Amino acid sequence: MVTNKRLVVVLLIGSVVVLLVMAHLGATTENLDEFTGVCVYSSDSFSLLSDGRSTVGVYASLQVGKVYRAVGRMYNTTSGAKLRNARIEPAEPGFPMSTVEGAYWPSSGFYLLTPERVRLATALPVEKRITVRVRGIWYRNMFYPLEYRVLGFPREPSDGMPWVVEGAVIYSGSRTVLWNGSEEIVLYLPYGTHLEAGQLVRVVGVVRFYSKLSLIVDSAEDVVVKGHARRVPVSEASIGDIATGNCTVVRAGSSLKLDCTELKLTNFRARAGDVIHFEAVRRKSSLYCLKCDVIKPREKLPNEICAFSEGAFARVNGAVTWVRIYRNGFGLANLTNGNCWVLLKLRKSLNVSLSPNQTVTAYGFFTTYRDMPAFEIQSGGDVCSGNC
Repeated sequence: MVTNKRLVVVLLIGSVVVLLVMAHLGATTENLDEFTGVCVYSSDSFSLLSDGRSTVGVYASLQVGKVYRAVGRMYNTTSGAKLRNARIEPAEPGFPMSTVEGAYWPSSGFYLLTPERVRLATALPVEKRITVRVRGIWYRNMFYPLEYRVLGFPREPSDGMPWVVEGAVIYSGSRTVLWNGSEEIVLYLPYGTHLEAGQLVRVVGVVRFYSKLSLIVDSAEDVVVKGHARRVPVSEASIGDIATGNCTVVRAGSSLKLDCTELKLTNFRARAGDVIHFEAVRRKSSLYCLKCDVIKPREKLPNEICAFSEGAFARVNGAVTWVRIYRNGFGLANLTNGNCWVLLKLRKSLNVSLSPNQTVTAYGFFTTYRDMPAFEIQSGGDVCSGNC
């Protein structure tokens, strides 16, 4: 009987203790503070959480860009609010978020181009230049992305926005220009990146509308060489192709005029009368030599003094029988070989002086002078005497 009474007393005391503990815990929980935010800073022992409006410090190492809920005692310090003895766990964002739409652009950091540059705190797992709609919070001029949706790639170039082009390089060096099949696009390449004329490339960059559509390229990884332009005969070449041919140089200077095309050939030197083989990038109004060789020097051309054909380029050789110089400095020289003769027209600007009995070789075009067969020389270097 006494034992039963003792048991009842023990049970009553235990119940009272449990009730007191529960009451204490309940009171403690009611007095705790709670904060949910994005980790915007973290060190080994301290982190900052922000919901875009308020910022709270917690004594824990967290992952930047992740959302956490912290429960503890809130107190204010000179450096801001902090939670003491906080219990921290991952959470979903239950706070209002901002939305930013733009093209993803990782470049010495992570950005959205809107076209203004919005700096992101963390990377997005999407392809460079793709357009996305991102939800998150702002903290100290940086956007912390929490959710995103892919919208796709832009359909046309827009100033300050990414764009991709493919085509053949038609100018290289200090000014790199690409032909995409319909227009010239100027490429501003990063330091140390160089392209060669005739290469086929794919380039990603930021659009700028200067005198021509231009791309600012910030990384060598954004330039991919895919091969070389197609090689075709010069008569079939379009802009961006590599034109090929065997042609005679009919006029030499800073560029070469050829007998097989109206396009002038640059980046190669030869003499009038030389036969050359060329591989050259076709530009809008010229050819840029990539690989050129003289395959038949002009000295090996036949003497065509007896084969007069007005307008034709030729090599003529013979002896000077007479020379006549007029008051204005213009001169004529009769060049004879056997039964054939032709009048050499000597412009004053040629600075050429001939004498009777000289043996002369000249390179130029057949023409007429007062209805007589004549020969037009383009430069002083295209006429020589003796063994030339």
